Amino acid sequence: MAVHKEVSSLAYLLVLGLLVLVSAMEHVDAKACTLECGNLGYGICPRSEGSPENPICTNCCAGYKGCNYYSANGTFICEGQSDPKNPKACPRNCDPHIAYSKCSRSRGKTLIYPTGCTTCCTGYKGCYYFGKDGKFVCEGESIEPKACTLECDSRVAYMTCPSSGLAKLNQVCVNCCTAGEGCKLYGYDGSLICTGEPQSYISTT
Repeated sequence: MAVHKEVSSLAYLLVLGLLVLVSAMEHVDAKACTLECGNLGYGICPRSEGSPENPICTNCCAGYKGCNYYSANGTFICEGQSDPKNPKACPRNCDPHIAYSKCSRSRGKTLIYPTGCTTCCTGYKGCYYFGKDGKFVCEGESIEPKACTLECDSRVAYMTCPSSGLAKLNQVCVNCCTAGEGCKLYGYDGSLICTGEPQSYISTT
């Protein structure tokens, strides 16, 4: 048993080192942008908002394209109709049926103001940036890192990763956000919990 635990720990340390290396390579391969500051006015990054307990104030016309809107009981209401690059003239009333939205992004601010030193190169893909006159300038070109906590997911019994030859790695402290690309997390009943995505991440507390 002691030998098994020692092997498991050694395998985990090896995979952890490989994940750090892969993460570093991802940053090396990231888009090369100059350090000069942009002169942007604001940015819009459509993100999931609201909840059944804290509904948002919007309507189908003003909702963002690519985001789906739901009622408090989870019933699909509509997909947003407004393109951030070319917003529609929509009424500002709150649709009482809409409680929350689901977009490809979930964390962070939808409206970025001020934009600081952000440029079109350093701005995130899927986010839209506008000049100080309110006119659309560009869509961001860089991949947005995921914001992950470093908490251990207590549901995880073991994981497998392509870098470890798919060997079972036991006693790992990981979650679905921090799992490396292609790594699969499994529960104690052997069921798949999630698969790691090919994105670098920044840790949050």
